[in-house]
Amino acid sequence: GIIIMIVTRIEEADKSKVKIYVDGEYAFPFYQKDIGKYRLEEGKEISQEIYDTIMEETILYRAKEKAMSLLKFSDRTEAELRGKLKSAGFPDRIVSFVLDYVCSYGYINDERYAASYVNMKMESKSRAFIRMELLHRGIKKELIDKVLSEEYEKEEEDPEIKAIRKLVLKKYSDPDAISGEAANKLLAS
Repeated sequence: GIIIMIVTRIEEADKSKVKIYVDGEYAFPFYQKDIGKYRLEEGKEISQEIYDTIMEETILYRAKEKAMSLLKFSDRTEAELRGKLKSAGFPDRIVSFVLDYVCSYGYINDERYAASYVNMKMESKSRAFIRMELLHRGIKKELIDKVLSEEYEKEEEDPEIKAIRKLVLKKYSDPDAISGEAANKLLAS
């Protein structure tokens, strides 16, 4: 049998958008202009087929568009993007689909996000502060611990090399510009 649903409410959200309720439950955000295309009216029946078409062709497309525009301006964590899409009114199923999509193309990568965040902050902030900030951004604890240990390990340079670098910097403001002769003198000392 054909499943029939009823558009129970079309609620104005703002000048161009509405919220569509189907069978008494909030279903999806919609543009005013889409209502005519699908001929939606309060109290009117819609088939499962039309509902699925709306979800696949319009809602999914809009959710991907929204995700890409959010990612264009700044890197986001999976949790941040999920929150933004949910607050824009997209249904969970669509949000999950869009997250799979952006992750599969590498547009979102919590490990990469965490590593670059740690690199940016490790000179000025404590490890505990960085961990708290990453947790707050919705990155999983195990991933944070992994990235922190990897990034801090890279930093742990031989103390002797650190000391030599300090001395060289004291004597020469630009260590790359040291002449061959001067470098040999330094190595001999």
